[in-house]
Amino acid sequence: MSMQVIVPDGSKIELPEGAQVKDLALKISPGLAKHAIIGRVNDHEVDLTYRLSGGDRVEIVTDQHPLGLETLRHSAAHLMAEAILAEFPGAQLTIGPVVEDGFYYDIHLPEGVKITEEDFPRIEKKMQELVKKDSAFERCVARDEDDPVYRHYWSIDGGDNKFKREIVEGLKANGALSGKPDAPEVSFYRSGDFIDLCRGPHVPSTKWLKNVRLMRVSGAYWRADASREPLTRVYGTAFFSKEDLQAHLHRIEEAKKRDHRLLGEQLDLFHFSDDAPAMPFFHPKGAIIFNLLAEFMRAQLSRRDYQEVRTPLIYSDRMWHQSGHYENYLENMFFTKFKERDAANPELVHDNVETGRQMAVKPMNCPGHTQVYRHRLHSYQDLPLRMCEMAVVHRRELSGVRMGLFRVQHITQDDAHHFCTPDQIEAEIRLLIDFFHEIYAAFELHDVALELSTRPAKSVGSDEMWEKAEAALTRVLDELGRGYKLNPGDGAFYGPKIDFHIRDAIGRTWQCGTIQVDFSMPERFGLEYVGSDGARHTPVMIHRACYGSLERFFGIITEHFAGAFPLWLAPVQVRILPVADSFADYARDVDRELLAAGLRSEANLRDGRLGYKIREATMQKIPYVLVVGEKEVESRTVNVRSRDHGDLGALSIPDLLDRLEPRNVAERIASLQVPAGANA
Repeated sequence: MSMQVIVPDGSKIELPEGAQVKDLALKISPGLAKHAIIGRVNDHEVDLTYRLSGGDRVEIVTDQHPLGLETLRHSAAHLMAEAILAEFPGAQLTIGPVVEDGFYYDIHLPEGVKITEEDFPRIEKKMQELVKKDSAFERCVARDEDDPVYRHYWSIDGGDNKFKREIVEGLKANGALSGKPDAPEVSFYRSGDFIDLCRGPHVPSTKWLKNVRLMRVSGAYWRADASREPLTRVYGTAFFSKEDLQAHLHRIEEAKKRDHRLLGEQLDLFHFSDDAPAMPFFHPKGAIIFNLLAEFMRAQLSRRDYQEVRTPLIYSDRMWHQSGHYENYLENMFFTKFKERDAANPELVHDNVETGRQMAVKPMNCPGHTQVYRHRLHSYQDLPLRMCEMAVVHRRELSGVRMGLFRVQHITQDDAHHFCTPDQIEAEIRLLIDFFHEIYAAFELHDVALELSTRPAKSVGSDEMWEKAEAALTRVLDELGRGYKLNPGDGAFYGPKIDFHIRDAIGRTWQCGTIQVDFSMPERFGLEYVGSDGARHTPVMIHRACYGSLERFFGIITEHFAGAFPLWLAPVQVRILPVADSFADYARDVDRELLAAGLRSEANLRDGRLGYKIREATMQKIPYVLVVGEKEVESRTVNVRSRDHGDLGALSIPDLLDRLEPRNVAERIASLQVPAGANA
């Protein structure tokens, strides 16, 4: 007996009845079979040992496919868990997912036992012993708790794992492990003596896991709940080749050198304090960059007919109930706490004084912008109305997820909202997609990936509203021909969104901009416009931020440029160094001339050797260092050393100014050569 299956190009391949995915790979070509990792059958990922049926649509996933790498790392998490159980008696397993660039496993350890990075060599040694056994990853199914497969799973880490029990109870609540014929299937994966609850699929055997490296250890909580049991999270990564692993480790070392927290200290840009957790203090040099980011964005916004507004920092909690934030975003909000001195005893302070009106610090600007819109009745001829604000918002973040400028609680957003008619949605989305790409290109960020996120489980608004919004975003992306990834269920609670992921100089990706379509909030706040028919209609609201936040974008470009900011962004653009005190007056003259030309210049007139001063300027990553001595005084020139272009020799100040790359926001925008008002 034979059967036919369908491969991605639409052709049909004949196989014997009962053939597995690996048999198909081998029939197509021995080379494909050698690199096959898993199969995708009727849009479901399966192991190579999965038995095919006639008419199945089958794709072979190889070690060159992203899904192949994800599978490898999933299998590596199992391998690491087995090694940890062997090396740390009493350890208990919880969960171990794949994450970007690797995987982790959360482990519950006996009291007094720790896993540190010093333990990595012996864990990795044990992992390599397991790799050499070439144990197959075998999918198993348990019908009930008496099944030998389930008993094996329950026994491998002591037989009394409360975390497993909680997971299993959740499965049983849905009818699993009941022994009934129609019970949901519960799968496990076994490799050698190890077994874990898992949907799979996995690589064929442990021999594929030669290139694994443990990376770091951190703390975690069960179910990400700080009130639950503390766990130890062990991170690792895996690659198919030793070369890919080494390249990844090199990128990590390069990333350490570019760490914006270290550069922030080295370049005197910003710092953090325990008195304002996750709220940066920008120093003068950092403030220059921060303000230039805002200036650049404002200049771009004005070219696209945005109107800037200013709204309060604190609102009554009534507004947050009305917007839906109270219900969907409460845990991330700061609320005011009123205190009052006792009238009879001023030394006594009463906490949580009832004022009749609870207030909350805004985590987002959208409700405030609805108030500005609603203050005047608008005509359809006023739309689209593009309202922007460089606004500070505050969002509570758990201490474990705060990370320098990348995850702060005090956030300055380049926030804007477009109020438009339903017919204008797609034109506004097109404008924004092109706009965002232009902004990122100005910072030499040209590799931009788009992600379309759809309705989450926790949301506001009707099914019809969500369907309209998702359809509009999908149509624009398809029409523009920009590739995008679909991310089901990860939209904002009030609307679907397009997220922009940018790739930096060392290949890392960062989520920055977002565009979100919202049919719900305008309705909640009673926003209206008078249509061409004379009737009142509800506008559509498009939320958008390009930088995401100025703080986060500051951190991203600091690491992207490794602190060597382009001239227009550099806090100090030129430093003048006299070779001796006798040339200090000329250095001052040069400094004044450069300042008058609009450059951020400074003369280093402190005592010290010239070589030390040059090294100091190099460490500060200053774009241009001008050395002046007797020859320069006589010829009225400067000896120019460029950070990016090397030694330029002696130049007059006018010649130097003519040779400079864009040195301010206006020149940088002009260099982009995009006509003013494009896409407006």
